[in-house]
Amino acid sequence: MMKWKQSCRAAGLIAVMTFSLVGCNTEASYTPQEIIEQALHESKEPLTYYGEYTLDMGELGGKAYVKEWVKDRNRRLEMTGDNGEHVITVTKDAEVISYDVTEHTAYTMAYSQDELDGLQSPKDQVQLIFNMVKDTHDIKIAGEEKVAGRDTYKIVAKTKKTESLFGDMEAWIDKKTWLTLKMKSDNAGNKMITEYSKINFAEKIEDQQFTLDLPKDVTIQEISGEDPSESISLEDAKQQLETFLMVPEENGLTLDKISVVKGIEDRSEYSFDYGLDGELAFFVTVFKADASMADIGPILNEKEMDIRGQKGTVMDDQHFRSIAWQENGYQYSIVGQNPELTAEDLVSYAQKMIVVQ
Repeated sequence: MMKWKQSCRAAGLIAVMTFSLVGCNTEASYTPQEIIEQALHESKEPLTYYGEYTLDMGELGGKAYVKEWVKDRNRRLEMTGDNGEHVITVTKDAEVISYDVTEHTAYTMAYSQDELDGLQSPKDQVQLIFNMVKDTHDIKIAGEEKVAGRDTYKIVAKTKKTESLFGDMEAWIDKKTWLTLKMKSDNAGNKMITEYSKINFAEKIEDQQFTLDLPKDVTIQEISGEDPSESISLEDAKQQLETFLMVPEENGLTLDKISVVKGIEDRSEYSFDYGLDGELAFFVTVFKADASMADIGPILNEKEMDIRGQKGTVMDDQHFRSIAWQENGYQYSIVGQNPELTAEDLVSYAQKMIVVQ
């Protein structure tokens, strides 16, 4: 499987999610925040259009070429990677079907109508992003440019500090439809560019486009929207992990839950949820380390840090704090859930970890 598929999942498809923003049609003059608010305002009448765009993730994940059909909240995406990979995804009638043509496999996922509305419209995700960066970024209008032959406002969001979870971002928003026709982001040198080269709002789209006829011999896997993790006891965790590290319960800290889930390549990943004085504090993840992971350096805006005498990384943002390191064949991470806990607090908890078996 090509790197861009994995990278897209890991990156949350921020650029792709930002597309298809719908708002009011007006030529008035707006401040950056007003344009963003307009772009995030959903029209009562969903747009119908055919578009083509490129998703370029550089060395991180390569390049993908996408064709898109949108009509009445139904959507069809055909994505081809620069090494020949081909994936078709159709969203219709509270169901998403994704067909990997090259691997001859398909995935289906059903949603309630409320969940599907959230998936089809990126409003909530993008609004969350802009709310998260409004205090860490300077946002301004950087002019008006043409993208795919259409007039757009160019919005630039520059980070005020290097530790921000989100790096610099630029968005080109269509003046009439409020679609985001181009998006650029730069997180610690990991650049992503998504840009429409063609978009046609006069395209007649047949309903048949949203019917995906899969070959009879294709392997179909149903993905449940439910939490795939399984709660286990401490004794089960000890038996399965054998010798590993845990944060001791002391000074008001309590181990509230242990769960296990099948991760990449069916690897068992364990999560230890901790509370402090009755409130969420942090969780610790543990899984057997892959030797290749040791060669992966910091990503996004992580920084290297010594943790328990090991080479580790830290992400220290006001909205997300975590530390990660490898020790004695296991990969550990501690992720803060209480915003009052600092990165230094997480490191302190790591230092207190004890061996259990």
